Parts: sequence; structure tokens; C-alpha cells
Amino acid sequence: MSLIALLIAALGAPAPAACPDAALATVELGRSAAPVRLHAFFDPAATGASGIYAELRRMVAERPDELAVSLWIVRPVASFDPRLDRVRRFVSAAARLDRLGDALTLVARVGPDHVAASLLDEARTRAFAPSLRVDAVRLLGALATGCDEARVDAATSRVLALGRNATLGLVRLPAFAIGTYVFDDTPGLERVRPELGREPVRRALRWRSAGAPTMSASVALRSERRRIPAAGGLVLGGIGLPHRLAVIAQSESDPNLFLSLPRALRFRSEHPGRLAIHIQARGSGFGANVLRARLCAAARLGRELDYARLLSAPPDLRRDPAPSDSDLLGMLDREAEAHCEDEPVGAADSLPEGTWLDGVARSPTELDELPNLLRQATAAHRALDVFIVPVETEPRS
Repeated sequence: MSLIALLIAALGAPAPAACPDAALATVELGRSAAPVRLHAFFDPAATGASGIYAELRRMVAERPDELAVSLWIVRPVASFDPRLDRVRRFVSAAARLDRLGDALTLVARVGPDHVAASLLDEARTRAFAPSLRVDAVRLLGALATGCDEARVDAATSRVLALGRNATLGLVRLPAFAIGTYVFDDTPGLERVRPELGREPVRRALRWRSAGAPTMSASVALRSERRRIPAAGGLVLGGIGLPHRLAVIAQSESDPNLFLSLPRALRFRSEHPGRLAIHIQARGSGFGANVLRARLCAAARLGRELDYARLLSAPPDLRRDPAPSDSDLLGMLDREAEAHCEDEPVGAADSLPEGTWLDGVARSPTELDELPNLLRQATAAHRALDVFIVPVETEPRS
């Protein structure tokens, strides 16, 4: 019998429970009956794991009655490192002691390599107990159960299964799933919030495709309207156009711009007089300030379409701009320096960054069906809507 097992037996610790025979989430956040459940798969030995956990807890706290999160500790699908696997088992054991956040903070502070080496020595493992705010015997007992490797294996197998439903047939960590929709993100979770905002629309569309009545589907779509951003930025088209696409970005390199604008600009050229495009900068970082100032300058100089076309190009093509593009940017910067210093920061903060069509969040790929989306939106505007459904968007002229 190992020294750890002898110690547990001597202190009268309870016998370890049997290992689960199915994949179980490491930690559950939020109410089990919440209408939206986000599954989050991440590697605790990877950079940014502690920040991911903190941000997910913040999201659940912001919408306690709407969102639940299932956290899964996994290893990267294409690699196996025994040292880092010790770290994953350690974090899994800490999570069962309700100390997941403390364990992730410890790994981020001292580094996964140091934790992996320390776990080979019982005395050094004991030294982790104060950082986790648990008794050393409890920590050693949790590590001695031997089930955490099976838990990580089962969770990783679940990621492999999700990859079969992903667009590219694989998922990178950190990975997320909302229902059957699977996507990956950066450790900063820049995509999770917009995708959560789009989930009510996806639910309405799934409901409609299941055979719900047309009239009720129209009301469901109408009820998901969100307030469009405040004035500011750059607008192509007037306020009298029947539809508006709001593209809210954090910099000129934001994917929302070069993924959404080409489709929208093409639609405007083929169907004039139907769609206005509203581009706004969100945030107070350097990239957002540059974008905000140039949007202001383009609006002042009447070069809105030229700048929008430049923003619709992928960033790698803009690293070596054509002479005409360089001249345009120079002109915008001079105008911005002279007249756009007072452009308000935070005008677009009423919505997260992303693409919003008539106040409904849309992914760039959904804009491939822009004519159909506008046809559905037009059908949802019935004569009595103004009396039976609260209107939160701007009045149509």
C-alpha cells in the first residue's frame, strides 16, 4: 500500500468513490434549469486557463437566470505530454474539492512545469495545500483516488465527438458548444459573448424549422429585436431605408469587418435603396480609437464608401496598401487630427461587438443568405405589431 493510502487509512478518511462510467462536466456554474447552457472545454495547463474560468463565472453572474456553464477539463486532441497530464489530474482533483479557481491561479502563478515536477514529491505536493485553502490530507486524498485520468480521457473523447459536427471537422481549445453549435475561441473569449447573443435567434429558427406556425415565428423573431447603436461612426445609406446592418468592431483588423462588409456591400450594389450599413468602433484601446477617428473623418469628407471598401479587405492585404489606399488613409488621419478629437468613446457600447441586422445578432456566414433574412424581417413587420409587440428599435420612416 502506498504512503498516501496508509496516511488516509490511518486518519480514517472515507474510501474513494467509484470512478464515473460516463463523461461528466468538471464543474457546473449557474442554475441547472437555465434556458441556455454553454459547454466550455479548456486545458488547465495552457496559457490563459485561469482567465477563461474567471470570465465564464462573470458571464453567469451577469445573467444568473438565463445562462448555465458546464466546464470540462481536457487535453489537446493531437498531443500527449505526461508532465502536463499530471497538472490536468491535479486541477481535476482540486475541482472536486471546490477549489478549481485556486488551482488554476496556482498553475498560472508558478507555471505548469513547476507544478508537474512538484507533484512527483509528496512534501512538495503538500506545500500546495495552503494555496488551495484545503487541508493537506484532503488534497492528498483527492489525488489518490486515481479517477481523474479517466475523467480527463472521457472529457477529451467528448471534444473529439464534437469535432465531427464542427465546420472544419475539428475544434481547437478552448472550445465551446451551445446545443449543437460548436466553435472555438481565443483565451480572451472574444467570440463567446456574441455567440450567446445570437443563441435566442438560433433557437427561434430551430423552432420554426421544427414546424412552428408562421405567425408565432414572426412574433418570436420580432421579440428578439435589440436596440440599435447610438449615433456615430459611419453610415452608408439614409435613415429612411427599410433595413440596417450594424457592424461593431474593436479595430480595423476586426474579423467582423472583413467577413461581413463584402457581403453587405455586394448586396447594396445589387439592391440599392434597401439596406443601410452602420459601422462603429467599440472600446477605448488604440485600435478602436484609430478606427473611430477614421470613421469620423470619412463621414466628414464624404468618403464613406471608399473607407468601407478598404475595411472590407482582409488585414493581410492591407499591410501593403495600394498608393490610392495610402493616400486615403493619410487624408483621413489629417482630417481626424483636425476635427475628430472629440468623437465620443463608448457610443457603440449598447451592444457587444459583432454584426447586427435590424437589431438581431447575425454571424458573417448567415449574411450569405442576406436576401432571405431581409425577406423574413419584412414579413415580421405586420400592421398591428406596433400595438401588440413593444418596439425597441428606431421607428421606420
